[in-house]
Amino acid sequence: MLKNHIIFAFRLFKKERIYSTLNLLGLTLGISVGIVLFLYLQHELGYDKHFKKYDQIYRFSNHLTAQGADFNTARSSRRLGEIFKEELPEVIEYVRFLKAGNPLTTSETSEGRRQFYEDAVYLTDSTIFKVFDHKFYEGNPETCLAEPGKIVLTKSIKEKYFGQEPALGKIINFNNDDDREVTAVISDLPENTHLKYEILISGFPRITWDNDGGAERTSEVFWNPSAYNYLLMPKNYDVDQFYEKFPAIHDKTFKIFGDRIQGNVKPDLQRLDEIHFGSDKIADRPTGNIDYVYTFLAVGIFIILLACINYMNLATARSATRTGEMGVRKVLGNSRGKLFTNVMIEALLMSFIAMILANVMTLILLELTPFNAIIGRDLSLNYFSNPELLIASFSITFLIGFLSGIYPAIYIPSVPVVVALKGTFTGDKASSTIRKILITLQFVISLFVIICTLLMDRQVKFMQNRDLGFASEHTILIEVQDSVTESRIDVIKNELMKNPNVIGTTTSFGIPGENINGPVMWIEKDSGMVQQFVYTLYAGKNYLDLMNLEVIEGRGFREDSESDFQRSYLVNEAAVKAFGWEGNALGKKVKYFHGEEEFKVVGVFKDFNFESLHNPINPLFVVLYESDGGTFYVKVRGEKIEETLAYVEEVWTRFDTQHPFDYRFLNDVYREQYEAEQTQQKLISILSYISIIISLLGLIGLSAFTASQKAKEISIRKVLGARISTIVVLFSKGYLLLILIAFVIAVPLADYAIVEWMSDFAYRMPISWWYYIVPGLLVLLLGLVTVSIQSLRSAKADPVEGLRKE
Repeated sequence: MLKNHIIFAFRLFKKERIYSTLNLLGLTLGISVGIVLFLYLQHELGYDKHFKKYDQIYRFSNHLTAQGADFNTARSSRRLGEIFKEELPEVIEYVRFLKAGNPLTTSETSEGRRQFYEDAVYLTDSTIFKVFDHKFYEGNPETCLAEPGKIVLTKSIKEKYFGQEPALGKIINFNNDDDREVTAVISDLPENTHLKYEILISGFPRITWDNDGGAERTSEVFWNPSAYNYLLMPKNYDVDQFYEKFPAIHDKTFKIFGDRIQGNVKPDLQRLDEIHFGSDKIADRPTGNIDYVYTFLAVGIFIILLACINYMNLATARSATRTGEMGVRKVLGNSRGKLFTNVMIEALLMSFIAMILANVMTLILLELTPFNAIIGRDLSLNYFSNPELLIASFSITFLIGFLSGIYPAIYIPSVPVVVALKGTFTGDKASSTIRKILITLQFVISLFVIICTLLMDRQVKFMQNRDLGFASEHTILIEVQDSVTESRIDVIKNELMKNPNVIGTTTSFGIPGENINGPVMWIEKDSGMVQQFVYTLYAGKNYLDLMNLEVIEGRGFREDSESDFQRSYLVNEAAVKAFGWEGNALGKKVKYFHGEEEFKVVGVFKDFNFESLHNPINPLFVVLYESDGGTFYVKVRGEKIEETLAYVEEVWTRFDTQHPFDYRFLNDVYREQYEAEQTQQKLISILSYISIIISLLGLIGLSAFTASQKAKEISIRKVLGARISTIVVLFSKGYLLLILIAFVIAVPLADYAIVEWMSDFAYRMPISWWYYIVPGLLVLLLGLVTVSIQSLRSAKADPVEGLRKE
């Protein structure tokens, strides 16, 4: 029987090729989206689960608060790991990671010298491979980091430096003065890991504060969050036990200095696989937003529903042509259950054919298009290395086939035998109403996705193009790598200024949009000197003028006066408001936490966005700094940028011969802050195109079927003198009304969704009415064109042919 059902389904496919093809295309798109959706979710929800002991590994972080300071940070003191191991018997092992900056690494190979700046470099403990498992290509996990001066490379980094040569025993130099021996090569970390290291260095630098300055100074070490601390705990460990024991550890470590600063420590033990989506801490590695995953999941499910709705609509609309067949089957003894099975097998067969096409489409999408680059992921359709994908593909296919076929399988066999055999059945009012509801639902989903996509795109562009309050455009950033280059900065400046396309130069420690931080300081308030964390930018000469920071009260820096260097402070308007300095900011005293000397505020400058636009403008101090180190800025004209950049490179490499020329633009620093939003917007944008295509496919099929069913009516109207335009309008207005109803429903839903999405931003674009009207008009126009083409084709047909068919 199953064989007969399948053979009949193929015959039906051949008989009604147009409708079958439209259904097949819709189901193929739906299954393709389902497969990509599974790969995306597998990637996002699988963070750090490649480690065998991921459910036993916990990261300790702490939320440090004190008067005027609040640090909810992923880092903690580098001393804590060993203390936890000593004090808590449940701690099986610990490992620490300390970021080693962005060192210049140099290797000598048979093919010559190779130099790179590496970012994923960490100092760590020899215990790392007892906690985090890796495949070893070279070296011994027990001994590779047991001695100081050793390094471990990932496989890709090893090949970058030494090609296919063995790396064991080779030397890599760091910053031209520190040789390290390669003792192991390990497997690369996958993309979905929250802490991605590529070079591991043995040995932590000694903390000079230990036993230097008494108990209070030693206690202050624990308030200095510098390392990432990971603990290996027993299986099914109850973290509440850790929190219960923490106060005793707090009293031995944080308490003495904490009492002085009125500080509080809130511990946080996060399981490894929960960090990516469960962390909102500063100094964390790039983390994910689970809301973005939910959004993509919801839109993907919507599109799968669109494909199912298409099949339901076309199957029930075509039911009028199959009632005779169903009537004969009933007379021959087929039960309603067998007829249900027959229709369901047709839907499942169509779905499994679509699965084959969907796999081809997905493979092309992932391998031959820039889709992965657009979404910033490395998704791959590989069933051999990913058996869960095979199960998911069949499950998605079966689910789509079942959902698509369930209503037609119930509805079509329900037609009474007498009516079916008479051939008088043309569909009932209930099925027609359901089709209209489903069509409306399709366009509600499509309009909702399109409107949200447009508004998300505009919000991202709004952030990227917003006036930040300072001159950030056409500004080149170059890191000053050593003291030799720093001593030559004045000469480099003079050489660069010989080029008419170079507007000016300066330096700073801290870059707007990236890494402006600051110390806890004492600032003067009405109640006296109060400790306060303040973001602080250490600026070089000419910084204010070059960046166009407007001083609105007091004065700027006097760069010819020694007393202004590191002694005079400029503050922004946000600081004036936050500290209660309105009208009397000038002359307010400031001093470093451990310092005795007091400095003064000499000016107030206009607020500018030195952080992401996700955040409001915080208090900021700017200090004139004597050093020419840090980051070197070169502001250039907008014309001939490539030519000017080549000149900057020639001058820089002439005076810094030890380091490769590495640069970036300040505007790019700000753009990188919105990568997550851009990725989400691009994903939803692609899905919005797919949703409208599926909706139009369904509309094409239904309008074509309706036109063929009403061939007699169209012919009679033509014979009676009706114009073609009248016929087109008559048969189009019903569908256009459904699109208008969908628009009315979709707009408030999209408005609610986009307002919720924008709540994560401190700065939001104004939402105009046309953001809703334009997508509605676009979909209405596409629907009108789609239906009109089918109606026009029927209206132009010879009326004799239409009457002869009847």
